[in-house]
Parts: sequence; structure tokens; C-alpha cells
Amino acid sequence: MKKTKHLFKTKGCNIPFTSVMMVSFVLMGCNDQSTQPTKPAIPEVGVYTVKEEILPLTVDLPARTASYRVSQVRPQVDGILEKRL
Repeated sequence: MKKTKHLFKTKGCNIPFTSVMMVSFVLMGCNDQSTQPTKPAIPEVGVYTVKEEILPLTVDLPARTASYRVSQVRPQVDGILEKRL
């Protein structure tokens, strides 16, 4: 059986390493900059002046229309038509 070499020995090193890491995290958390309240930057906004205008409600477009169905309308009563509407 081959012996394997470990690059890092972990026996007895866990407690000092863990304590050093915990102390460094605590010291990083004791920064005074985070306790000072900072004012948010005032955003730059645009200002528009609104004025009254008359807008066209209809638009004439050159085109032709064609129906897809043709129907005939016939009267249902007897008589003579005197006037068309």
C-alpha cells in the first residue's frame, strides 16, 4: 500500500486557524464607516412645460375598400317607393 503525503497537516491546526479567522471577522465588522448615516444622492429630474394644443381627430388616408360579401335588400311590403333615404 502506498503512503499518501498531505500538503497541509490539519491535526491541531483547526482551533488556532478558526480563532484567527473569527477575530479577523469581528475586527472587520467593527468599521466606523457603517455607523455614520449617509444621505442618499438627490436624483436629477427633467422638467417639462405642458401647453394646450389642438390636435386633429381625423386623418384622411388614400385607399379603396371592397366588401367580401354582397347582399341585396328588398322590401317586404307591397307598394311604390316615393323617396329613398
